[in-house]
Amino acid sequence: MKKNKFTLGWFFISLLMAFAVTACDDDDNDVVNVTFPEKQTIGGAVNETKSLTFDAVADWTLTSSSTWCYFITEETPAAKAAEGVKEYAISGKAGKQTVTIGISEEGQEYDQATVASIIIRMNGQEAVLAEVTRNAAGRTFKLYKKGEGDAWVEVSAEEGIEAGYDNFIQYKAEANFRFAATNRPEWLSIEGGSIVGAANQEVLFGIKVVEGRPEYSKYEQNAPINFQDEEGKSVFTYPVNYKGMDPEAMELSGPNPYNWVVSLDGKTFVQTSTSGAEGTSINLTYNNFVEYTVDVLKDDFVPVFVEEYDNYGMTAFKTNIPNPELPDEPMVDWIHITKNGKNKVRITVDPSDTKRKGYVLILPKALYEQVAADPFCEKSDNGLIGNDESTGEYGILSKFQNFNMLMVFTQDQIKTGEEDKKEFSVKLWGFQETNCSDITNEFEIDFIKTTFGKDVIMKSIQANSGEFYTISPMMSEEEINFAGVEVYNDQGTNITEQIKPEPASDDNGMAIGIAIPGDWDGAHLYVAFKGNESGKDYKKVLMITPQL
Repeated sequence: MKKNKFTLGWFFISLLMAFAVTACDDDDNDVVNVTFPEKQTIGGAVNETKSLTFDAVADWTLTSSSTWCYFITEETPAAKAAEGVKEYAISGKAGKQTVTIGISEEGQEYDQATVASIIIRMNGQEAVLAEVTRNAAGRTFKLYKKGEGDAWVEVSAEEGIEAGYDNFIQYKAEANFRFAATNRPEWLSIEGGSIVGAANQEVLFGIKVVEGRPEYSKYEQNAPINFQDEEGKSVFTYPVNYKGMDPEAMELSGPNPYNWVVSLDGKTFVQTSTSGAEGTSINLTYNNFVEYTVDVLKDDFVPVFVEEYDNYGMTAFKTNIPNPELPDEPMVDWIHITKNGKNKVRITVDPSDTKRKGYVLILPKALYEQVAADPFCEKSDNGLIGNDESTGEYGILSKFQNFNMLMVFTQDQIKTGEEDKKEFSVKLWGFQETNCSDITNEFEIDFIKTTFGKDVIMKSIQANSGEFYTISPMMSEEEINFAGVEVYNDQGTNITEQIKPEPASDDNGMAIGIAIPGDWDGAHLYVAFKGNESGKDYKKVLMITPQL
């Protein structure tokens, strides 16, 4: 009697599902809708077993809709199933799960495919988790991989196939029917874009993880791929596994690592680069930090900092890698990296009173562990710093400079040119250059900021009665717009109508002409340049005082 316990077919399944629904009805009114896993399609032949992997958000129950499709567990292994003892319902806790499905020949008709549904139930709600196709009798499909000596070795459906990281791994497929690969996971790239085969003809194909998608390439991936006939009578399912990118590989994006200067206060990063056919020099400025994107296996990487210094006329280096044999050895502690999310890093540098040179590298953990064992290549050539065979020089080995270097910089005083920046071009009688001076008198500075704004740029000249000056604030027409210029006295009273600037004759932007009154009493004049016509959006002020 026990042997025939689970052979009642649809009658038994209907009773089982009805019981499950009745048992949970009392709780359904208070249940929040759950998110079910995406439906899967699985195919297999009689006497094959298949794995079904899913992620459940709550405690779950699975039931099969057909008696030829059953579950294999520790309590009812395949050996018991062969004796007729089969399980058609199993349950478990929330989380990622993998269950094993068995396929029997019960009720199979020749050259006909049959489909069973695996129903998942959570929190009183249900959905189809998978559709299992039992392949029509007489259909064969075989998959082969490269073995020793490039010999082709058959791959079982339980073993599955592997996708490459930066190269396609080759396989061969053969079937006695026309087929195509379906249900391809989105992280998988197929050489040539698809896999299609004619009956009794070998088909070569390659697979790897998709390029340019680090959210896939950095992590292990597992998903099934189906090989299905065009009539829908057979589906052969194989698991596809991807082990992740090379543990020592790294993908880096961000600014070029060379030609960096960091200010002594550590707040300004300047990189000099050239562009154009004439090699025009361009400075790129970053404030407080520089950010890079780093992609390695499982986001597991270690920053390495190196300082280059002079040791009695010889170039020497120190790092932030601990040396167990020399625990008191000075280490680099003035360069820092902070993570901004999983794969973005920001470089910062501490202030310094003196000039110094630093290097910033990122090493995947597997590579770091190799380097940390012998950072200065004292026992082998697997370290970071040593005599480079390709260059013949002592320093950071070129293999790390080429693939793991984020930044090479000198921390020093940055000469931006702002100190000598020309804010005004002032010419007596329109041609004699007149030097502008900084305003140092606290009363004058306070008056100008109060009258024209605290951020206004200010300079001064000395003049005599009756003189004529052309004044350019070194601003373009777009910057000045048509706001014009106003002249104020030292009481802050506007004593002119707006003066419209005109293009300067010496390519110094826009300029105005102003005559010093012949009866000038020496009261200070303020020539104020505005950025818009309405309001008081003053940009620059030139103060004119009597010649001493």
